[in-house]
Amino acid sequence: MEQVYSAQLDDKLNQLHSLRHDMKNHLIVIDGYASQHNDRKIHEYIHNICEDLSLTNAVDSGSHIVSALIAEKEDKAKSQNIRCEINISTPGINIDDFSITTIIGNLFDNAIKAAAECEHGWIRFSITQAGSYMNIVIENSCSGNIIENNGEFTSTKNDKVLPHGIGIKNVRKVVSNLNGHIDFSYASGYFSVKAELPNYS
Repeated sequence: MEQVYSAQLDDKLNQLHSLRHDMKNHLIVIDGYASQHNDRKIHEYIHNICEDLSLTNAVDSGSHIVSALIAEKEDKAKSQNIRCEINISTPGINIDDFSITTIIGNLFDNAIKAAAECEHGWIRFSITQAGSYMNIVIENSCSGNIIENNGEFTSTKNDKVLPHGIGIKNVRKVVSNLNGHIDFSYASGYFSVKAELPNYS
């Protein structure tokens, strides 16, 4: 998994470097269209550049693996028309790759599955540092009201176990092994998870 995410990040960075390398040539082309007063061509060319830039979105978390993981999950969410807000503000991640991948991967996957069932799905994800602890918070839209039963979450809309139940046991176990703490909160159309983990330098 680490190799896959690392390769994905390297690919994104290579795309970005390639685009920057060619930027001078792109500007020459745009300037040529401008001298011809060809507004339509200018618009189309800039639109194509913007599409390339959107593919090179890279998250800077201070961890090669975490950056690639979050970027991949964000791309997956956006491909399903889910609005994403990502906020990373930490001096560094000092948690082993296996543990942090288990936590973020499962929580983000569950959020995507739940938000995809909403007409206007959204996800807010953040990593912040408070003292010697790192806070991972992921909030998302979901359909129906939420009912918790023995650690599983059910939606009153379809009376099915929400995808939040998938992988939650693994997440709880990893957080416990790290001597951290995890909280779940929910309301109508809303679900939130906050994990507080020791993150010593």
